[in-house]
Amino acid sequence: MEETRIVNATWDVSTFKYRIEGQGLTRMLSGMRDAKLIGIKCSKCGTVYLPGSFYCRKCHIEIDEAIEVGDHGEVMTYTVGYADVRGNPLEEPRVSPMVKFDGCDAWVMGALEGVKPEDVHVGMRVKVAWAEERTGSLQDMQYFIPE
Repeated sequence: MEETRIVNATWDVSTFKYRIEGQGLTRMLSGMRDAKLIGIKCSKCGTVYLPGSFYCRKCHIEIDEAIEVGDHGEVMTYTVGYADVRGNPLEEPRVSPMVKFDGCDAWVMGALEGVKPEDVHVGMRVKVAWAEERTGSLQDMQYFIPE
């Protein structure tokens, strides 16, 4: 039997500096309202991040060049789920791919619909199924479908 323990204490994190990358996410969500994906490109090496970062992880310089990324891409890896997080069997298997969008170097995870798990493969071309009414939220990108 597992035991849960509660430790009443505080952590001193004053020596750490945090910078939340909200600007890139805000740009991406704003673009999603118009069924567009907006990333940020490094002017030095050309790497495109989605959602955009405030610095290039390769060059270690600040970046801020907004660039539109295609909503079609390639499955880089995927998993097939047959049970929910509690171990209960799903009625239908759930395919969750990591997709590298055209014109982007980052991978985005989502759900893949309209294809049997045995027909999914690395390198498969997919596209975003956009919500009919978009509000500028992550739910605007409903799922991926085969191209």
